[in-house]
Amino acid sequence: MKNKELLNNSYKYFNRYITADELIESLNNIDKKSLSKKELHMFDKLIKEIEKITKKFSNEEDELINMEKEKLKKIIKKFEKIPKDNECEDFLNKQLKDFKKDYYRKRDPEKKWLAITNYITNNSYFNTCFENLSDYELLEFIAKYIKAPFPPKLSEEELDNLVKVGIENDEREWLWRLAFTYEEESKILNQISDYFIDKKDGYYLAELISAVGYNLDIENIIDKIADKSLIKDLKKRKSVIKNYISEEQFNKLFRKLD
Repeated sequence: MKNKELLNNSYKYFNRYITADELIESLNNIDKKSLSKKELHMFDKLIKEIEKITKKFSNEEDELINMEKEKLKKIIKKFEKIPKDNECEDFLNKQLKDFKKDYYRKRDPEKKWLAITNYITNNSYFNTCFENLSDYELLEFIAKYIKAPFPPKLSEEELDNLVKVGIENDEREWLWRLAFTYEEESKILNQISDYFIDKKDGYYLAELISAVGYNLDIENIIDKIADKSLIKDLKKRKSVIKNYISEEQFNKLFRKLD
């Protein structure tokens, strides 16, 4: 995909993973050999405008930075409360490490961040690059920014297309990440949970429940599970999902083994 790094680095900035100075440095280091003369001109113009905006603002911490740190604190606490077993301990520890790294990361103040973000998101060249992504490329792109504060704004139809392409290519990890990023979208959550049930994948179904359990129709999920091997798998993972499934619901599920 042409100019994939422009999109990646821009979204790193939108999600405050890098500062404006780091963004400018990364954009200047992108290999531009594949760009046409017109694209190169538009790309260089974008960088120069970002540099101009950057010089107008200071780097003092502000209320937005404090708010983002508070959000990360809540996410960290949520992950720390998830029971760990041998199956998911490495995965959860890695996520915790990443979130804690984000907490201590340098960030630009709100006015500076808003000015640069608004400029990039309204830049015609940036939007052309983004719109040229295939559904598969977009799903991969979103999977990199799990639970990012600033994910791409997508319609229900666009999200539905991403789920379909994820299922067609059996990208279970990407589907789990998509669900975690757009956990308010009940339709895609149901499609993804149904797919994990159909695949008899206890690992990803348990990870989905442990991440977005409060937004899932647990009763409906239990009613749909019929395969005994999947039930046995989930029984082993009870400690991981017990915060979202009642004892009554567990008993209802486990009685299917009789």
